[in-house]
Amino acid sequence: MILGSLFLTASNFFLVWIPVYLRRTVDQVEQISAQRSVESLGNIINVLFSSEVSWLLAKNALLLVGAVILSGVLLFATRQTLIVASRKIEFDLRNDIFDKLLKLPQRFYSSYESGEVYVRATEDVSKVREYFGPAYMYTINTLTRAGFIITMMIIVSPELTLWALLPLPFLSAFAYWVSGYINDYSRIIQEQYSTIAGRAKESFSSIRLIKAYNREGYEQQRFNRESEIYRKKKLRLDLVESLFHPTLNLLIGLSIVIVVWKAGQLVIEGTLTVGNIMEYIIYVAYLTWPVASLGYTVNRFQQSMASWSRIDEILTEEIKIADKSETDHSIDNIKGTIEFNNVSYKYPDAGEYALKDISLKIEAGQNAAIVGRTGSGKTTLVELIPRLFDVTEGEILIDGTNIKSIPLELLRQNIGLVPQDTFLFSDTIGENIALGTDEANQQEIEEAAEKAQVRDNILDFEKKFETILGERGITLSGGQKQRTAIARALIRDPKIIILDDSLSAVDTKTEESILQHLRQELQGRTTLMISHRISTIKDADIIFYLEDGSVVEEGTHNELLEQNGRYSVMYNKQLIEEELAEI
Repeated sequence: MILGSLFLTASNFFLVWIPVYLRRTVDQVEQISAQRSVESLGNIINVLFSSEVSWLLAKNALLLVGAVILSGVLLFATRQTLIVASRKIEFDLRNDIFDKLLKLPQRFYSSYESGEVYVRATEDVSKVREYFGPAYMYTINTLTRAGFIITMMIIVSPELTLWALLPLPFLSAFAYWVSGYINDYSRIIQEQYSTIAGRAKESFSSIRLIKAYNREGYEQQRFNRESEIYRKKKLRLDLVESLFHPTLNLLIGLSIVIVVWKAGQLVIEGTLTVGNIMEYIIYVAYLTWPVASLGYTVNRFQQSMASWSRIDEILTEEIKIADKSETDHSIDNIKGTIEFNNVSYKYPDAGEYALKDISLKIEAGQNAAIVGRTGSGKTTLVELIPRLFDVTEGEILIDGTNIKSIPLELLRQNIGLVPQDTFLFSDTIGENIALGTDEANQQEIEEAAEKAQVRDNILDFEKKFETILGERGITLSGGQKQRTAIARALIRDPKIIILDDSLSAVDTKTEESILQHLRQELQGRTTLMISHRISTIKDADIIFYLEDGSVVEEGTHNELLEQNGRYSVMYNKQLIEEELAEI
């Protein structure tokens, strides 16, 4: 940035000499012509091509070309330093934001729409770049060029300088006023753009549902309304900008008229030459953009500050779930014993606890199941284990160590989570399965797919494992997506497997077939399985029944049936439903 500023200063230094050499040439030719009493066109041509004048013109031309070349080369160097530096700043800033977004907890995303986050990571970064690039460059350009030019003008004629600069403060004030209006409206337009981006993303992500409910027209109308608001605001801004340039040219023209008028008087009085008139007109032209750019620069600065404040909210957001001072980096492996000690959890801004005083223990290698009605807290409980959230009260231990003391990367590397809401990326099926590992080969990908009972389905596709999935895995059925997610968890070879109702999209017979293949694979691993079907979890080593965020029953399948409690009621109800289905 400093080097670019020096290049720009030097470029403007050589730029101001161009009018000087032009003025010197005109005045010298005029002087020679006057001395030789040139009266006809032929005499003028003879004078111009005389050896004395030719040498004079050649000398001034060389100096002029040299100044132009040096100014141009230095201006090129300016852009290659300042603008390139701003692009590097933009690159670093965008990467820093994306890195921070990946580390922020889930609660952060509940506070912002996805379109809003997207715009902050893209459009707002570009606005900040404009401050470090064009805005900074124009600021240095204005200060140095105006300084050199006004100094040269004062040396020639302080009086004419005052007259020449008279309209420029009005030009600058007008530019500043317009830039303030542009800034305010740009911020409003940016916010509306975020709304449009979020609306489009939401529509494309839920395209199946939109088509199923025949709501294409409705979604189109919603998008049209937001686009119409954006169009009107943008056109209003364009109107102001379209008035700005003609007004700018009017003020510039007024300044030139004043220069010609006043300088003409001074030439008649004999205090200035004709060359000075040309010199001053060029100086005024040189000053026009720097003065006008004051408003542009202020506008860009204000826009950058507005965008920076939006970005700063992300960069300064505290990462609460991370390795801290209590982290024990000497821990290098996990066996899989899980223990909850009086754990309670309450979502931010929630009035009631989602989990209340839970205490349970699952030994390493044990197959545990969690059942209960919808909303009882099952998913919340298992998401606390990989620290997607941190407990509000109590503690969770793995192998007798508080999970907050285990390095976060190690903890999550040893947990294979198959969430209830299966998400697949718009990539190949093979890449989706290999997501959790960096060095999975094709054989390992196919083995994981075989264990999850999805390999045969994948081979039915024309491109097999190279098949590109659509948005959120729309190419696959619900059951295929769930089994692909299971394969993704298995390929990591984790010590702890969490299956959060991950077979709900397949029928009972298919589920039993998948579980038979999984039982051998899950041996020796700590397994937590959430399911609404008791037939799925009845063979578990231990079953926990949750109700209203608390563990109200625990034991094996037979032990819970003997208690004749809530689990028994659920089991008998499902038996009746199965009998009715058969009838």
